[in-house]
Amino acid sequence: MASIKEVGSWQEVFEPIRSERVKKARDRVRKEAEICLERIRAEIKAYAQYKDQPSIIQRARFLETFLKDKSTLIQEDELIVGTLGSKPRSAFITTASIGSVATEMDDPVKDFSVRPYDKMLIRPEERKEIRDEIIPAVKRASLSLFEYNLKNVDPDILEHAAPGVSSCPHIPVIGDVSMTREAGHMFLNFDKLLCRGLKGIKEEVKAKLVELDQPYRHFDRKQRREFYESVLITLNAATEYFQKYAKLAREMAANEANPRRKSELDNIAEVCDWVPENPARNWWEALQSVWFVFSLSWMEHATFAVHFLGRIDQILYPFYKRTVEDEKKMSREEALELLECFFVKFNEPAWALNYEWSQWATGQGLSQTMVIGGQTREGKDACNEVTLLVLEAMEQLRLNQPEFAMRVWEGTPDKYLKKAAGLIRLGLGYPKFMGDRKGIQMAAKAYPDLTVEDWRQYAVAGCSEIGLPYITMDNGYESIALASKWIELVLTDGRCAVCGKQIGLATGDPREFVSMDQVKDAYRKQVFYWGEYMARAEKVFKENQSEWYPAPFCSAFAEGPLDRGRDITRGGAWYTVYGFLLASLADAADSLGVIDKLVYRDRKITWDQLIEATNANWEGYENLRQLCVNGVPKYGNDDDYADAWAIWIADVWADLIDWLNTRKDLTPKWGGRYLAGGLVAIASTQFGELIGATPNGRKYPLPVADTCSPAQGADRNGPSAIIKSFSKLPTHRWALSSLINIRLNPGLFTTDADLGKFAAFIRACEELGLYHVQFNIVSGELLRKAIKEPEKHRDLLVRVASYVAYFTELSPNQQMDIINRTEQQGW
Repeated sequence: MASIKEVGSWQEVFEPIRSERVKKARDRVRKEAEICLERIRAEIKAYAQYKDQPSIIQRARFLETFLKDKSTLIQEDELIVGTLGSKPRSAFITTASIGSVATEMDDPVKDFSVRPYDKMLIRPEERKEIRDEIIPAVKRASLSLFEYNLKNVDPDILEHAAPGVSSCPHIPVIGDVSMTREAGHMFLNFDKLLCRGLKGIKEEVKAKLVELDQPYRHFDRKQRREFYESVLITLNAATEYFQKYAKLAREMAANEANPRRKSELDNIAEVCDWVPENPARNWWEALQSVWFVFSLSWMEHATFAVHFLGRIDQILYPFYKRTVEDEKKMSREEALELLECFFVKFNEPAWALNYEWSQWATGQGLSQTMVIGGQTREGKDACNEVTLLVLEAMEQLRLNQPEFAMRVWEGTPDKYLKKAAGLIRLGLGYPKFMGDRKGIQMAAKAYPDLTVEDWRQYAVAGCSEIGLPYITMDNGYESIALASKWIELVLTDGRCAVCGKQIGLATGDPREFVSMDQVKDAYRKQVFYWGEYMARAEKVFKENQSEWYPAPFCSAFAEGPLDRGRDITRGGAWYTVYGFLLASLADAADSLGVIDKLVYRDRKITWDQLIEATNANWEGYENLRQLCVNGVPKYGNDDDYADAWAIWIADVWADLIDWLNTRKDLTPKWGGRYLAGGLVAIASTQFGELIGATPNGRKYPLPVADTCSPAQGADRNGPSAIIKSFSKLPTHRWALSSLINIRLNPGLFTTDADLGKFAAFIRACEELGLYHVQFNIVSGELLRKAIKEPEKHRDLLVRVASYVAYFTELSPNQQMDIINRTEQQGW
């Protein structure tokens, strides 16, 4: 066995143990995705046929048409079946995304088949169909939400919150996330599915329709009826679609010569005959039922199908217990293989992103998040045998989906935490760890009228966002704000340092500021000025999105829509939240520290010098830059002076969100609350291209700090100092998310005692009140080798930001961003 010093990552030392079936399945999903046109054909067909129907009925009829017309495919040796499209790995082009496809197709750089990142196969006959049939049909029917928004949204909002169409693409607010996409980002109630089946849910909907005819029902009767009818259309279509797989399995079994595979196909047919129409009775049926419904949620919301598995060990354990432990109808090894087959399926979907977004979110970080561990409603430890099974399956598969989190609390048993620590040692980037102490506190702020029993049920929505499964429409990833861009606008009196355009509030020439209080006041004014535009954009984009892309199928698997008679995108869930995310906190905090100490306290430099240096991108001012880099304490080193500025930045962000929630005119008409978060769901390299040189010594266009982590190279006192600095932030006011990335040298994990130290470190994070911490365990030397020899390191996984990706599939800038993060050598 090679030593860790020789290879630089434990994932290249330990060989996984996989069955031949799992190896084949894994190989399939490691191939390039292919463009699938079945979905957009169904959209065009259904929207034309039902053009006079309400939008929610149109949407239901589209899904019905798609499920009737789409291909069914059972692949070699599969046990969990069901593909999203016509290809083993399908990426859908939709009416929401066709506009960018039309402009980029056949482009020598941007075309799907030649672009450097997230390449996808597209066949010549499909290109011809897109050009000659699909694009003209979409234009004739005016099916583009993007074009609708361009024509109907206040240009002032687009200018200040939509960098994709703003005259300045470097504005500090990325508020157009909802401008071109379907809804998504929600928990599906798999507990309800597994206990009642589609049949039970349909009976509930039918009862609601009968209620509408009662004489005491008068309010909103027409809209409620349309909603219930749309849900029934999708559920009935789903039933027919799943039966197609039972039929296909029987046909394949009849022609199968291998007795073992014939028996498997017969079992698949039996499983698909029963679920998800009926309640699951065993482990296999539970896994198949969850995958079927999850895959349909993808089909309904292909452009933003970020849906979550929730607390998967709690959901699945009753079926494991019945099948394996009680009835002994399956061995633990067979149950593990089925779970591995189940997890492989989450690597089949792919996003057909336009070229710009493919650079911002390289690596297909789909954030289909599952959670293990934590506490029960009663405050007892929730770990069980499925918790271990999940850890083992993810250890052997080494795939980047599903995204994977573990809740930790003071009562987490050592055997589960050490098993998770062993998985982290491999350098796979998962699981990410969520601390219950802070998580429950955040849930209490987000849902103050609930009880601690409810708050203990929290799960992770997507990258890091906290959510209560089933009762929430978790619009957790809506707008991103760049804190260090606001610092730039303070220095330039509202002018963009990248393009020179006056874009923001004129807060005054800083050279005339006589105190740090004036600097802070100017920053606060920029935050509130741009924050209002974020909310104005969110209001109009979400209202348009809910009209164009309601979610009748997904609404059936949430709590609230069936009682309220309202789609989940239209305020149907018991709670609706909108997440606003702050990026580059550390760069902003360190920059304020430089201004305060060097300009005002010590008077070592003048405003003229600092502004001239940043305007020159520090060229010709290296001595001054070194003073700013090394002469002022930085966030991430457990220094109270430096950390105080990060605390202040975080408080201002929370103040903004609290203020927005007092402005009902800035809330989408369906209601809901804004929640503050601190994360970068995508790589921070692109943000660096939007922000000029900053006072902390960062040059343009170098990356800004990822998530709430220290700025690159600023963390010099080890990981313990990082978590202490992070713990000081007032993240109890951020009810959505807060996280840090830490990179550790693999040599810290050589012995079992080292694993014990790491487990103790995780417990310390939880005790300090950290909500979310995640790790990269890989040497810089290995990463540089992977750049030179990508074919030898194709499966090397890394934690990019809030998602895991294959290192060799990232852009060069993203690769260097990860390499340049401090590789901690000790605790």
